[in-house]
Amino acid sequence: MQILLKGKKSALILIPLILAVALLNCGCAGGQHKYNFKGWSPENSSIDFVLETSGSNSKELQKVLDTCKGYPEKMQCAKFLIANLPPGDRSSIKAETLIDNINFALLARRTMPWGKDVSWSDFLHYVLPHRVSQEKACNWRRPFFKEIMPLVASCKDINQAILKINRWCFEKTDFKSTQRWDQSPSMTINRGVGRCEEAVILLVCALRSAGIPARQAMVPAWQHTNDNHTWTEVLTGTGWHYLESANPTFGLDQAWFSESVRKAPLIMSYAYGDLKYPVFPVIKKTFGCTVLNTTAKYAPVSPMRITVVDEDNKPVSGPVYISVYNYGSFAGVLALKTDSNGKTEIKLGPGSVLISTSLKGKSAFKFSTWIPGKQKCRAAVNLKLNSHDSISGQHLLGFNYADLQSTKNSGKKTKGIGKTELNKIRGIRNKKFEAIKKSALQFNKAHADTLARAGLNLPEILYAATSCPPEDLSLYYKMLDEMATADLCSYTAEQLLKNLLSAIQARKEASASGITYSDEIFLKYVLNPRIKYEQPSHWREILRHSIKPENRTPAAINTRCSLLEKIPRGPLGCALTPVGIINSGCYSEDSEKRLFAVAALRSFGIPARDLAEQNWIEFYNGKKWKPMYPDHPELLGQFNATEKSSFYYGQWPKITFDVSQMNKNDRYPEYFKDFTLSKVVSGVLFKIVENSISGGYNTENHIWEMKVPQGDYWLIYGVRNKAGEPLVTIESINTHK
Repeated sequence: MQILLKGKKSALILIPLILAVALLNCGCAGGQHKYNFKGWSPENSSIDFVLETSGSNSKELQKVLDTCKGYPEKMQCAKFLIANLPPGDRSSIKAETLIDNINFALLARRTMPWGKDVSWSDFLHYVLPHRVSQEKACNWRRPFFKEIMPLVASCKDINQAILKINRWCFEKTDFKSTQRWDQSPSMTINRGVGRCEEAVILLVCALRSAGIPARQAMVPAWQHTNDNHTWTEVLTGTGWHYLESANPTFGLDQAWFSESVRKAPLIMSYAYGDLKYPVFPVIKKTFGCTVLNTTAKYAPVSPMRITVVDEDNKPVSGPVYISVYNYGSFAGVLALKTDSNGKTEIKLGPGSVLISTSLKGKSAFKFSTWIPGKQKCRAAVNLKLNSHDSISGQHLLGFNYADLQSTKNSGKKTKGIGKTELNKIRGIRNKKFEAIKKSALQFNKAHADTLARAGLNLPEILYAATSCPPEDLSLYYKMLDEMATADLCSYTAEQLLKNLLSAIQARKEASASGITYSDEIFLKYVLNPRIKYEQPSHWREILRHSIKPENRTPAAINTRCSLLEKIPRGPLGCALTPVGIINSGCYSEDSEKRLFAVAALRSFGIPARDLAEQNWIEFYNGKKWKPMYPDHPELLGQFNATEKSSFYYGQWPKITFDVSQMNKNDRYPEYFKDFTLSKVVSGVLFKIVENSISGGYNTENHIWEMKVPQGDYWLIYGVRNKAGEPLVTIESINTHK
């Protein structure tokens, strides 16, 4: 019997990876803009810089500034928001969204009993911001204020208001793992479920709508188990407190993770903008965001002092990565940078982390472990770069310690609601969504399951169906079948019909030019509005109107991608969408270039798909799929353009290995959960191979057989002891013939 590889990683929070990149890549490539991006820093950030890099959307931002003239408070708010706008917002956000955000934030400050008790600085950083994480920016402030204001106006204090608002969020949504991009608050309410980060986004927005300072906090990767977690922090008169988002079972400073978090190696909290007087240590200031090290608030900490030298023992200034064993690999959670003396320092919680660095083809790896009660402090880490350093072998990654404080606090619980009341609220919410399912079934029995996925957005989906040309109705339902659930929860009827009819017209135009393809290819790679993990931007019609007919070829689009300018991006804010790129002429990470190229090709009826792991895309020319390398138009369509592409398009060698030592009593070892094949990026960061891999597990001989492109890989797996501490095995695998 063979079990096929179906590796599906859970919807991990994306902030840590973006942060690791952002900390080391605050500069960007030169180009036509008058600003020296490589010299950018939070201290010299300016509104002019944001306006310049917002392209055609600068008129929307200027409208915000013009509207606030003559109102000193409003103008200060407008300047603060715009000066820190992430690239994905500045290139596409509408003036109305920011103006409403400012007006209702100030209204809450004036009308809520605690409003004036919040300092102006805390108001700017933790109440005024229109966004929490990487969700799509939307106008949530006005509707939330209208619904929540009467709910909390009579509360005796801010603590009672916080608990009421958290309960209100639970009335709207429940926990469920969703997808890898963040839902906006309205999407989560429409869907009725969200993962932990989406619950945080909803709760933080709800709290801010009532003038209560709130922010996101997170463990980027657990070490005692797989996955990660994020929660909400709120500021009251007694300081910062935490609570589980959209879960009123607990009150302040108590949650299901209260004990687990005391084993966390790193906890980070996020402030919008450049925080001048932080209460907690600053990890880094990136564009539009201050990242705080709040580990000491939750767990015992010890400073980790790192020194990096070269083979001649000379100090090296460069990147240092911190990674945690998670999901059968090492998840990069933070990037630091050593100074001119080759030194850097950070306070970490208990347990084991991997420290790594790389420069000019040379690297160094070292594990660092600190067990409180057994070691006084975390030992200094000395890394020496060389060309043959290896991490192969077995490593016990300890973290378990006698936590007297956790034992002392166990069983304590602040005021939350009981199980009976919790189930009652859940039952009321579930009845609402059951009614949605009945309506979907009544409207169209054959497609009821797909229609019901739209949740509270179902009326938009049904209205589009009743407005769709009869000859295209069958295709409309097929389009809905392909769409992601989060997208069904957010698209309007008008947007759905525009996407459908525009794609049909584009296919006709492509056919007239000699590019024909099957209905299956059309559905997946032309009609489908989703490309990867981007936020929806309804790009099809905009790109068709913005790009001239003579520039609608793969070659012209490839050239356009290569001319885009790079700008800095911090961990807050969604990635630039295809619409944002067409508006600004900029990008902040390679994935945005690829998504723009795919969207542009699909807009003109040319099937296209993203090969994220390879960092290029493919387009269909009517006969075969061919590669497009966004930075290299001269290599368009060449399968052997690089060694990497030659390996990818060549024959994939087979890897076999015995995993009997990983066998669990109740199940077979699983890819992602128990082991992975990982590639090394940036010289030292492990990246799990997710897509460029195939194979299966033979249950009779306990052998995994997998095929991957030629290259260097690392087989990584861990077996946990009774305390949950993993004994991790790391083996180097070379598949070159």
